[in-house]
Amino acid sequence: MAEKRRKGRLKKRYHVRYGTEIPSKVGFTSDVSMSGLCVKSFVVYNPGEILLMELELPSGLIVRMEGRVHWARKVPPNLLRKVKHAGMGVKIVNFLGGREEFLEIFQD
Repeated sequence: MAEKRRKGRLKKRYHVRYGTEIPSKVGFTSDVSMSGLCVKSFVVYNPGEILLMELELPSGLIVRMEGRVHWARKVPPNLLRKVKHAGMGVKIVNFLGGREEFLEIFQD
């Protein structure tokens, strides 16, 4: 099946903290794009909710952003690695810090 997204996604695994008021939940990205990311975690929020997120880049820099949950699929922790789209798709709404460093991921 052909890729329908206008912006390409990169398969990248970054540590991410997220939450509605405080980014206290922990997950990992399975892919990222300039406009969003897929967060693998068994703690998910409902579509439409706004999250605060902190993404840790390999350099140790923390990228802070707000995102809106686009889709969510809750799975038990023991199935997290086996289910392809487990977790949440989050659209980036606003960068709070580290925008330039985040966009450098896509320069390769």
